[in-house]
Amino acid sequence: MSAAAPTAAPDRIDAPTAARLAVLAGATFVYVTFEVFPVGLIHDIAADLGVGAGRVGLLISGYAVVAAVVTIPTVALAARVSRGTALVVSLLVLVVAELLAASATGFATMAVSRVAAALTHGVLWSLIAPAAAALVPRERVGTATAVVFGGSSLAAIVGSPGTTFVGELIGWRATALLLAAATVAVTLALVWAVRPRPAAGAPARDGGPAAPQPQPQSKSQSQPPSYGAAGPVDWPAVLALCAVAVVLIVAHFLTYTYFAVVVTEITGTSGAVVALLAVFGGAGAVGTYLIGRHNDRAPQRAAAVTMAAFAAGIGLLALACGPAPTVVRCAAAAVAVAVWGGAFAAAGPVFQTGVMRLAGAEADRASSVYVTGFQIGIAGGSALGASLLGHPVAWLPLTSTVLATAVLVTVLLRRPVPGS
Repeated sequence: MSAAAPTAAPDRIDAPTAARLAVLAGATFVYVTFEVFPVGLIHDIAADLGVGAGRVGLLISGYAVVAAVVTIPTVALAARVSRGTALVVSLLVLVVAELLAASATGFATMAVSRVAAALTHGVLWSLIAPAAAALVPRERVGTATAVVFGGSSLAAIVGSPGTTFVGELIGWRATALLLAAATVAVTLALVWAVRPRPAAGAPARDGGPAAPQPQPQSKSQSQPPSYGAAGPVDWPAVLALCAVAVVLIVAHFLTYTYFAVVVTEITGTSGAVVALLAVFGGAGAVGTYLIGRHNDRAPQRAAAVTMAAFAAGIGLLALACGPAPTVVRCAAAAVAVAVWGGAFAAAGPVFQTGVMRLAGAEADRASSVYVTGFQIGIAGGSALGASLLGHPVAWLPLTSTVLATAVLVTVLLRRPVPGS
């Protein structure tokens, strides 16, 4: 009777596994919250440090450049220890970075704090999705990835608007200190989450979260989990998918880095920034939930719909910058931000899961390449956006729309991945 249980529902996520996935999502939450920390507080930080908004925006692109440069070597170095140890160390480094930001009295110290966090950014993002995938059956890899990426959506719902709101009340340095305290709490929970579970069978290859093994006699279950077809990695396909992702990330951060600038221009008040950041994040949670339901069943279709929504949302935001009554502009901006936020949150699991499907057992290495590309996209987008600040603000979402449309066309023309 007990032997029938695994075959009756082999693809279900049990409560302990769900709790571990929630902790992994918490890790992405705190990392993303600090990564985009300057977005909502860009004017406050600029005024406090005596620099322009464009220079503060470069804190995001500079962060991304460092992360892009160090991701592949740091992930290779992290392979010498367990996946769980590498994740915990990444969060400890983040705590140090947040404390540096909290004590910053000049632009240089703030820049150092960003560099510190960027050093282990790639390690966390390269290992977090494979760690989540190792916890669940293959049929639920897309769902598990979406859950973990839900932490970044929560950062958009609570983290970014929350730090903006709290920063306006107590100052951005004190807010960074509160974020450091939250990261310490997540780190402690992560120590528990990455411990192997004896009842689940042998741990994964790294001593991190143990993969479910309902049939211990199967030799393959003692190997690192495979998320795609067996055999050599299709690196050309992995690199092509990463390249498409880079263009979308450029399109996103070109405008998102200067979210406060765009929203203030459209609505005529900086008070709308917090509200629209919350809309962006709330829509992101919906997007992540929906993609989690469909990314396992029809990944090609999920990718096409996600890219179409992204292009439509950012395009509507560009139109909201045009001449129209303020109430119309505000309403259009709210709808645009919701569609854009939902699509961007969904794009993360779409690309990450696609990379893992193509990489199979080399998921960690392929993820490090994807994360490197992601950071290149952030750096390129933030820098390109900074160069456009001297032009009408509509140039930001207009340029993003052009790039997003190119991505959509590429996805529509792309040859389906086997199993899509």
